[in-house]
Amino acid sequence: MRISRLLGLVGVLATSLHSALADEPTAQTYKYESDITRLRSLVIHSLYSHKDVFLRELLSNANDALEKLRLTALTDREVMKSGEANVTIEVRLDEGGKTGQIVVRDTGIGMTKDELARNLGTIARSGTNEFLKKAEEGGGADGNLIGQFGLGFYSCFLVAPTVRVSSLPPTTSANPNPEQHTFVSTSSGDSFDIYLDPRGNTLGRGTEIVLEISEEEAEWLSVSRLKGLIDKHSQFATTFPMYIMERKTTKIPIPPPQSPEADGDPDELNDDVDKDEQTPKEEEFETKVEEEWVQVNDKAPIWMRDPKDVPEDEYRQFYKAVAKDQSAETLGWAHFKGDTGAGVSYRAIMYIPSKLPTDFWQKITSGINNVRLMVKRVFITDDLGEEYMPRWLSFLKVTVDADDLPLNVSRETLQTNKFISQLQRILIRKAIDLFSRLAGEDPTVYKEVSKLYGNALRIGMLESKKDKVKIAKLLRFESTRSDFTSLEEYVENRKEGQKQIYFMAGVGEQPKDLARSPFVEKLKARGYEVLLLNLPSDEPMMGALDNFMGMKTQDVSKKGLKYGDEDEDEAEKKELEAQKIAFAPLIEWLKKELKSDISDVILTNRLVTSPCTIVVDSYGWSANMAKIMSAQADAENDPMFKMMKNLPKNLEINPKSPLIEGLLEKILDLDLARDEEEGAEVEEGPEVVELRETVKVLVDTTLVRSGFTVADPTTYFERVEALLRRSLGVSLSAQGQAKVRPAPPTAAEPLDETEPTNLEDFMSFGDDAEGMPDGQDFPEWSQMKKNMGGGGAGAVEHDEL
Repeated sequence: MRISRLLGLVGVLATSLHSALADEPTAQTYKYESDITRLRSLVIHSLYSHKDVFLRELLSNANDALEKLRLTALTDREVMKSGEANVTIEVRLDEGGKTGQIVVRDTGIGMTKDELARNLGTIARSGTNEFLKKAEEGGGADGNLIGQFGLGFYSCFLVAPTVRVSSLPPTTSANPNPEQHTFVSTSSGDSFDIYLDPRGNTLGRGTEIVLEISEEEAEWLSVSRLKGLIDKHSQFATTFPMYIMERKTTKIPIPPPQSPEADGDPDELNDDVDKDEQTPKEEEFETKVEEEWVQVNDKAPIWMRDPKDVPEDEYRQFYKAVAKDQSAETLGWAHFKGDTGAGVSYRAIMYIPSKLPTDFWQKITSGINNVRLMVKRVFITDDLGEEYMPRWLSFLKVTVDADDLPLNVSRETLQTNKFISQLQRILIRKAIDLFSRLAGEDPTVYKEVSKLYGNALRIGMLESKKDKVKIAKLLRFESTRSDFTSLEEYVENRKEGQKQIYFMAGVGEQPKDLARSPFVEKLKARGYEVLLLNLPSDEPMMGALDNFMGMKTQDVSKKGLKYGDEDEDEAEKKELEAQKIAFAPLIEWLKKELKSDISDVILTNRLVTSPCTIVVDSYGWSANMAKIMSAQADAENDPMFKMMKNLPKNLEINPKSPLIEGLLEKILDLDLARDEEEGAEVEEGPEVVELRETVKVLVDTTLVRSGFTVADPTTYFERVEALLRRSLGVSLSAQGQAKVRPAPPTAAEPLDETEPTNLEDFMSFGDDAEGMPDGQDFPEWSQMKKNMGGGGAGAVEHDEL
């Protein structure tokens, strides 16, 4: 490559000329202007928290010089005669490699002798003392201070005790014979020298900065380390090509010298030679060093281009660079620009990743390090504060490039200004727009987005009062009508008179199981759509939404369910009123028997086939919410949790269920309702006891089916077993007669730890486990009972039934 050869030749020439100088050049010494010593000390010891910013500052200054050259070339093409406009970085190691030089060179506008003195050695401008006072007090200063005092150059002294700057302006009509001058300064002196460069006009055009690196700062002499700094801070700092010198060292074997007796018999000549001596040794290799200029900013800042001119593949490739992963993929992006009310123009690209870290939901925090803020393509920070991007958007990858920003002198801490707060709001709005566009233009991709980030959007509904309706439009759900529907589609498909958005929530349950809930069966039978929600954030999110496009959200497991056409079905209303009268005896008896567990017993028309269900008040916790809250740490010791968990529950019974009709008939047959009304004591006969136990099993089973937990599971299962025994005609008092062998005595000998346990020993059943011999049937159960000693555990005792 021509540029590589040219740059290599210039570097070698400059190095050889510099080392060949035997005499010190005649220098003119300048005293630094007032306060420069204070300022330089402040830069070195206070303003920058990381030394690695020195390279960023030098490359930013180099870009400024190149931009000035470009502008000058618009009116004077002669300035471009010296070759390509570029930036180069080179590491020159001293003998031993523990010290050396870092050389940063640009072929930009260059500086004359007077400009070197003025730009690098002077800060005599109004307000300097006030600025220094504020900066030393830690208060920073107002306005854009980058470059105002030449501070970027002074960051050199963070890593180098001595800095040498050589510069040559281009030939112009105003300066037809420019000369190359050199500026030299130390980090602690109060003066600097400028002299005519004895090497002559070796630069051709531009500026060369040489940093003398001591052994204490030798880490900066690593080419890979410098490339890492460029990738972090300055990958897009300039549109001009930027090169770094890479050296590759290889060892080439030196062929052994030819023997004088090479014409003789080879076998005879080698008989007396030790075979070990024929193997090449370390000193028989020669070292070859290959140098190559490698471009380090080959990724173009595509945010600076018109979106219409950027192919899709370039967006995807740029995302790989942003994610620092060549296998990374994106589900979508937004490329936009704008101006804020603060008067700052910006350009930005926002990406939605196609994958999330496996621990994302366990570690979900605000979006730190996902918003990269740049100013004029120079990286400034990716830490805008823990509360900058909300948690529900913390997965986005965003690059923002502002034309100008009020920064403090270190470029590391942003001054308080309107743009930063406005940018936060802009990014949230653009994220919502991006999701909305994908939902409308590419439903297939949006299914993936919804699957991956649906939970995040639900969290956004809970956290963002201002945007909750916009976010609600982005949500997608499974329902009894569709496996992927929006709230807007739900409203469009509502029934005549319907004022509620019905939903059934159950954390971790399958939608098909939620659709079988007794709370849903009447709605399904009538043709109403019910949203089936199984994420932890679903129920709180629907509660926060409350109202959408004029419709209220309604948990179908709570009181308050309305169809909207109740007043139109007079026949059903009259039927229900009549049923209330007919079932009054059962309702009153149930209220008395269940008063410790149930607040009220209500006749309902919300059920179709289920006999009954448990319903909570609209302000209480549903069974699903109770599960969610129970999972919280130390929930059982929280008095609020106990209060909400024990809020009254209503038992709603279905008058058209055969089981409920049977209960009513039993109450009437036993005359329990009349006895209660007359105040007579009811004899606790076996039928009354059995009825009471049956009702308690029914209520506990209804609690479980409604999603709640029973208060005493052991008693519940004992009642179920008793019910099963009665149905099978098995004695309630019959006990199993299995003989239980006691455990052996306490072991006296230590375990033998030498032989490992063989799992196959536990899995092998031997020959006896192969089953009955061929042709032999299993014995009769009656004979087995007789052999076991009588009736056995399941013997029928008719007298006890």
